[in-house]
Amino acid sequence: MEVPRILDVQSLQVGLRAEFEREITEHDVSAFATLSQDYNPLHVDESYAHQTNYGNCIVHGAFQVGLASAMAGMYLPGRDVVVSSFTCRFPAPLYYPSRVKVQGEITSWVRQTIGGVLRVRVVDTQSLKLTAEIHVGFSLHDHRSSNQGMVEKREQTASAKDSRPLILVTGATGGLGRHIASVLSRTYQVLGIGRSIPAEVNGHVEWAAVDLSSNYWESLLEPYLRGRPIYGIVHAAWPTGPIGSLLDVEEDAIRMQLDFGGIGVVRIARFLRSQVDGAGRIVILGTTFATLKPAIHLSAYSLGKAALEHTVRLLAPELARSNITINLVAPSFVAAGMNSSATNRTLLTETAKVPLGKLCNEEDVASSIEFFLSPGAGFITGQLLPLTGGQL
Repeated sequence: MEVPRILDVQSLQVGLRAEFEREITEHDVSAFATLSQDYNPLHVDESYAHQTNYGNCIVHGAFQVGLASAMAGMYLPGRDVVVSSFTCRFPAPLYYPSRVKVQGEITSWVRQTIGGVLRVRVVDTQSLKLTAEIHVGFSLHDHRSSNQGMVEKREQTASAKDSRPLILVTGATGGLGRHIASVLSRTYQVLGIGRSIPAEVNGHVEWAAVDLSSNYWESLLEPYLRGRPIYGIVHAAWPTGPIGSLLDVEEDAIRMQLDFGGIGVVRIARFLRSQVDGAGRIVILGTTFATLKPAIHLSAYSLGKAALEHTVRLLAPELARSNITINLVAPSFVAAGMNSSATNRTLLTETAKVPLGKLCNEEDVASSIEFFLSPGAGFITGQLLPLTGGQL
């Protein structure tokens, strides 16, 4: 019997790869059907399969998941792995008999929590088609004989840290998002989410390198949660808005803004509903450059942010059934984030528009978000809070 590879905590890192090849025969598929009791004729009845649009029998999707399990358990990370989740897609059918190449790559690894994500690709070596892409959430198990004291100490430490509610802050690597994360870390556990972890980090904020544009960001985030229930999500992430009118910018750019304002927020809401333990909070960062004062030169951005406002309103009654509130904070011009490079002339011009005589700042935004997260805002949901300083 083949001996599994052994990779320990110190050896694992993002980007580590492994691969193997194997033949898939009719006998293999028949044996899997017997083991799983899945005798669907598309997999085992050649005459039936010929009458379908596939034209021939195909390998079970679960068989390919088994190949991903073999990658995790035998090659990467190997012997000490414990699988926690599978997220799969099958872009092309896998016919048999065939030979496949199974490729594995560590795409996420958090040494402190001993957990990560392994991406597994199954490729038909003859057609070179990708037949399966499987994201495997995993952790490493301990050996009680040598590590029991370490495990107990780690569990005690985690328990002590977990006494405060956990807040996720998306877009936390941006100027405004990072300030929000820093302010909230005074009261909550904060997990900052960004495409990459910044070089200089606030020691009171945990970080997760997760791209929300990924089709599988929920499973990529799982290792960073360590099984902790989430109290709330502050959604401050947003893609750069293209400059120009709707007739000038590319359709893909408009589509990206609308996706972030609609589907992206729905996914955030679904994720929290699946994770929250008791009451929950979602606070969305919007802008007055939406329905209140749309910006023609940033039309796609304004359109996406307007969709964001309506998505919040529509989600509110649905989330209320799960005791989750959702609200939106819409600051006016803030000299941070996308406006951090504004000239003195621009700052003076924008200040002159505000009856209070000063610009909205990072602290104003963070304080408003803190309110919506507080127990005192438990009956407020589906609301938009414009931070205008008295502008009409």
